[in-house]
Amino acid sequence: MPMTLTISPYVLLLAIAVFAFLIPVLSGRIGVPAVVGEIICGILFGVLGFSLEAEGRIVIDFLASFGLIFLMFLVGLEIDFSKVEVHGAKLFILGTLIFIITLGISIFLTTKLDFGLYLALVLSTSAVGLTVPTIRELGLLKSDFGQTILISAFIADFATVLLVTVYTLHFKKGFTWEMFLIALIFVLFFIVYYVGKLAIWHYPERLSEWFKSDQPSEIGVRAAFALLLVFVALSEIADIKTIAILGAFLAGVMLSLLFRGGTVLEQKLFGIGYGFLIPIFFINVGMLFDLGALTRGGIYLVPMLLLMALAVKIAPSLLFLIWHSLKDSISAGVLLSSRLSLIIAMAAVGLELGLIDTTMESAIIVLALITSISCPTIFRRMHRKEKKE
Repeated sequence: MPMTLTISPYVLLLAIAVFAFLIPVLSGRIGVPAVVGEIICGILFGVLGFSLEAEGRIVIDFLASFGLIFLMFLVGLEIDFSKVEVHGAKLFILGTLIFIITLGISIFLTTKLDFGLYLALVLSTSAVGLTVPTIRELGLLKSDFGQTILISAFIADFATVLLVTVYTLHFKKGFTWEMFLIALIFVLFFIVYYVGKLAIWHYPERLSEWFKSDQPSEIGVRAAFALLLVFVALSEIADIKTIAILGAFLAGVMLSLLFRGGTVLEQKLFGIGYGFLIPIFFINVGMLFDLGALTRGGIYLVPMLLLMALAVKIAPSLLFLIWHSLKDSISAGVLLSSRLSLIIAMAAVGLELGLIDTTMESAIIVLALITSISCPTIFRRMHRKEKKE
């Protein structure tokens, strides 16, 4: 039986802060995402027997939960609609078709294997956080090919969050009045967007003050948090975490639509998220990782899940053949097979609601680690020659 070391939340936060500083440096040298290092770090904390007293556990759980919310907020903020508009609706249509086929194949496979609908939704996710830097590194971000991959990933993540929200709300409470909260969130989204556009049109100079780097009161950061929490607070009425995730995602999309990215405010928000809150979430995921469940059967699920994860993305990506070569189509499917932040978040929610067990959750986390390392690497190798040219 491993020794348990009870520590205060401040000591754990110190350890997290130290490793959150070291992990990106080390992961950059070996070529793996920092998130992978953070989860492995958390697993090591758990193996070493780090634990918290009850009050400390509440503090860390809250920070980790808010880190997940803030992560989804930043995922929405990453969408650059100024680039999307240049390429018109054809890429949205193609991305939507790819997702529909992905979901259809995923439902078919999970039904045949008796895994359930929730796993089908989980496998339909992508990893925008990995897709964007990978295609940017290869100089493909502004190309039709790169934008099609990017939009496909965005549609997959957005549609999955929406579908998981509806499914979990129905699973927990059935068709109740709370189902209208999802519609209310979208109504609120369009109202805030319309008011924001009017404010930008009538008071551009005043609003621009919010985005200056030397703004003493950080009004822009305060407004961003207020916007985020307005959407998230609605979810507390239904007590469903996935509505909070959807609201946070839409709040990020809102800021991206209104301010088109690249602002000082965006840099500050990314600093708060990736510099503090989000590492706490991923390290906590690692600390709660059930190695026993993995050894009891989760490890045997990984090969099957990996094959399914590749199949549900590569097969639909053959639609890229309409405008691109076979190599490009397959490589796009490989990159879209990357899973990381969202799939781990969905696994945590599914476990909390009893939709999956600890064995499946452990297998999903391992799947995320494998695909987040291997899929972008394979994509880079397939396009390395083009990058040199």
